[in-house]
Amino acid sequence: MDLLSVVLTLRPSRQASLPPRLGRASRAILLERIAEADPMLAETLHGGQGPKPYTCSNLMGPREGSGFVFPGASYTLRYTALRAPVAAALDEAFEAQTEVGFEGVPFAMEARTADEEASPWAGHDTYQEMAARHLRPSRPAPEPSFRFLLASPTGFQSQGRTIPLPLPGPFFGSLVRRWNAFAPLALPEEDVRRYADEMMVVSRFSLRSEPGWDRGRALRIGAVGEITFRALSRDKYWLSVLHLLADYARFAGVGAMTTMGMGQVRHVALHGKR
Repeated sequence: MDLLSVVLTLRPSRQASLPPRLGRASRAILLERIAEADPMLAETLHGGQGPKPYTCSNLMGPREGSGFVFPGASYTLRYTALRAPVAAALDEAFEAQTEVGFEGVPFAMEARTADEEASPWAGHDTYQEMAARHLRPSRPAPEPSFRFLLASPTGFQSQGRTIPLPLPGPFFGSLVRRWNAFAPLALPEEDVRRYADEMMVVSRFSLRSEPGWDRGRALRIGAVGEITFRALSRDKYWLSVLHLLADYARFAGVGAMTTMGMGQVRHVALHGKR
């Protein structure tokens, strides 16, 4: 198992006001759990440059007024892993856990799942199997359209600036960069981005802007909602590569700050349930 997405269902012990963006706290919870079993792995995950082999969501669920959480409501927290050692550590990190805390507020863990049948955000896979499903020569020509659900603010970094719009080039460029950082089979990164830039268009969107991360006065803004991309060229190879990366998005996240709650993205069916 190279790829893992674990969804935790939580319930607060009491009504409390919490900050709206808890991605940093979510990351700290994961690294603390991993450090209990493997301090060296946790230290490696905490530091380093380049793409990180994991993602962390914000605390997701109903918030009212000044960010109040309520004991009558359920909340979710999601973590993903992009390398086999990290997936193994994540799989065990919350196995015996009964409680997590945010800002001194305890949340009881009601459920933990990596089963896609239980949650469309959960799941597990391998790079080899994912590539085989999408890149085998006998596969029928893929759909030329791609619809994505952006569940948390999704933005991109370019020359020191944040780009809050999910345009095809940065979107698929982010995914292929992560794929090449961790997968055993490399994809032609520059060519993927060029194809997305030149041959993909936005055909439909329902987006709003939201801050996804803050430190003092510094804010990172991203887009939340749904967006559909369409290919102008029906080249089977390139469509297969983009569908591979689209399915990878559920594990890899998209864009900047994916270890701090941003970029929680999932490829969804063009027709049927989300």
